[in-house]
Amino acid sequence: MGNFAKEFFIMTKPRVWIFLLITGIAGEVFVLGLERRLDLFGFFYVSAYIAIGLMGAESLSNYFDISIDKRMKRTMNRSLPSGRMKPSVALYGGLVLITITLVMSIFKSVLSFSFMATGIFDYTIIYSLLTKKRTAWNIILGAYSGGAPLLAGFYAFTSSFNFVSILLFLVIMIWTPLHIWSLSIRYKEDYIAASVPMLPVNRSTQQTMKILFPIALLAAIISILTGFEFRLYFPYYVGITVFLVYVVLAIYLFYYYLWALIDPDNRIMKLFSSTNIFIGFFFIIIAIFSILIPYVGV
Repeated sequence: MGNFAKEFFIMTKPRVWIFLLITGIAGEVFVLGLERRLDLFGFFYVSAYIAIGLMGAESLSNYFDISIDKRMKRTMNRSLPSGRMKPSVALYGGLVLITITLVMSIFKSVLSFSFMATGIFDYTIIYSLLTKKRTAWNIILGAYSGGAPLLAGFYAFTSSFNFVSILLFLVIMIWTPLHIWSLSIRYKEDYIAASVPMLPVNRSTQQTMKILFPIALLAAIISILTGFEFRLYFPYYVGITVFLVYVVLAIYLFYYYLWALIDPDNRIMKLFSSTNIFIGFFFIIIAIFSILIPYVGV
């Protein structure tokens, strides 16, 4: 039983969903900081159903991806393609986890439920089932699901529109193709073998890098806009510090894009790593400063 649970947990790709959970937590901490209230039960309750929903979505996605994963060297040793776990476990296990999430979220907030439901639908049905094997723009169509946990976390505690929360959502949306397509350049041969038409499969590496230029630039711009808006919740000097931190993050991301553009064949994984570092710091900093709002905020 222990090995089964461990295998199922690994199958849900914890390295992927834990990152998305962090964005949801950042959304929760941000809104609780704005409202200057401590709601530990609500925080853990919302974090739990976001995590459960992400695990369920990954499980169902893995079920749809079995034929792809069997043909890719990078993924052929995963639980399902290797045969260590039955496909039915991924299918029904994923559906059970998704059902639990939807039931839990509807009792907390209709808005949070809506973002969880649409995010799961976008990732499992729109992206994994319908478009991943059919179009090079699959990740654009699936990018919404990456930002949904952030909105589910934020709007679990409020129904009031907040511009910064939308900027946080947008940065994930824009960051997603930069992150995924840089990895796809590295594993282009795998995607060719699996007949998955990721952008680098249909375009040359240089063409893909040129397409990534406006995406990297827009991600940097939104990062700066986030810092500019987020500073308004703090006194002048603290706000300037917040703004400068996000300017530095923007420069960091765009610098590594330009650095990889010069020699993508040898530097693309550095760009991929920099996207991880960028987004990780982006939301950790949001959470840290949000915690400080009740104490130093305006």
